[in-house]
Amino acid sequence: MADARLATQRRQRRFLQHLADTGNVSAACRLAKLERGTAYQWRSQDANFRRRWQEALDAAVDALESEARRRAIEGVDQPHFHQGQVTGTVKRYSDALLMFLLRTHRPDRFAERANPAPHLAEETANDQDAARAELERRLDRLAAGDDPADDAGRAE
Repeated sequence: MADARLATQRRQRRFLQHLADTGNVSAACRLAKLERGTAYQWRSQDANFRRRWQEALDAAVDALESEARRRAIEGVDQPHFHQGQVTGTVKRYSDALLMFLLRTHRPDRFAERANPAPHLAEETANDQDAARAELERRLDRLAAGDDPADDAGRAE
């Protein structure tokens, strides 16, 4: 019985290490030579295994976040070709990853908002109201038979 428990613990450790490395249950099972159903059964029946499973997934996500940060800040060298030959490399940075990280870690400053600057919306509304009033004034002058362009430059 103790040998079976030790064997199960070894299999669980191997699976969890692969899960932390890949972040993918199917891949971790394949690498650990374990049936997916067995892994899910362990998770449903063992609270400690369920906690370690979540920790392994968290480690995988931490690795992804670290790689995203590296690509955004340090960049990635991409080969530069000339006439089919590599002639050097060009450092590429990912602004999209950088914004994603900022939005995730500083949502109060970088989250996308429906109205990022409320004062601009108010100014736009005021400008639209003024333009509408000027249009109505000119239409009234036109309807009265006057040339609305006569006072177009006149201040109100």
